[in-house]
Amino acid sequence: MKKIIVIFVVILNLSCSKDKVSSGDGLPYFQFLPQDADKIINSTEVGKILIYKNQNNDELKFKVLKNAIEKQLEIRGTFVVGSYKYFYYDEQRIQFGDVLDEPTEYYSSLSFFISIARRPKVFQLNPTVISNESILVANIGLHPFDNSENAFLNYSEPLISLTINSQIFTNVRKVTLPTNLYPNPNATLKGLTSIYFDQNKGLIGFDDIQNNEWRLQN
Repeated sequence: MKKIIVIFVVILNLSCSKDKVSSGDGLPYFQFLPQDADKIINSTEVGKILIYKNQNNDELKFKVLKNAIEKQLEIRGTFVVGSYKYFYYDEQRIQFGDVLDEPTEYYSSLSFFISIARRPKVFQLNPTVISNESILVANIGLHPFDNSENAFLNYSEPLISLTINSQIFTNVRKVTLPTNLYPNPNATLKGLTSIYFDQNKGLIGFDDIQNNEWRLQN
C-alpha cells in the first residue's frame, strides 16, 4: 500500500496545469491531477478480506487481489483489422475475488473490480475526437452479482451520508443501477438495484433485488 501512495505522490508532482500532456510516442497522456488525491481509495490493501452483512446477518466476503496505480493505454481493434493506439491515462484498479483466490497476472472482465481513471472528457471514433479536457470517472464491475452492466460515476453525483454500525460516512454517492432484463435464476449473487460508493473506501454498501441491504463491516 505504501508503494501505491509513493507512486501517486510522484504522479502528482509531475502533473502540469493542463489536463493533457504528450507522452514519449506523441500520444496524449491524461494524468491524475492534484485534485484527484482525495478520491484515491487507500483502505483496501492487497490480501484484505472485505465483509458485507445484510439485515438478516448473512455474510458476503471478498478478497482484495490487486490495488495499484498504473499508466494504461487506450487501444482498439481486432486481430483481423489490427489495432490502433489512442491515448494513455492514469488508473487505480482494485481487483476482488473469492477469499481463497490468489493474485494473478490475469483477471476476467467479468470479475468484481473498481477502476478510478482520468480520461478525456470527449472520446469518440469515426471521426476520432479526443478532447484536451479530462474527467475523473469510476467504473465498478458488478458482473458476479448478475447485473448485465457495470456501474459508472463521474463524481458529479451529490454526496450523501450513510450510517453503518454507528459509523457515519459523509462522502458517499448512491448509484441507482438499471434493471437486468434477463436475470439468471440460478445466480448465487442476485442482481443489485443500487450501490453506495465512498470516495475514500470504495464500495461500502449495496442493495439487491431481494431487498437485502448489504453493508461493509470492516
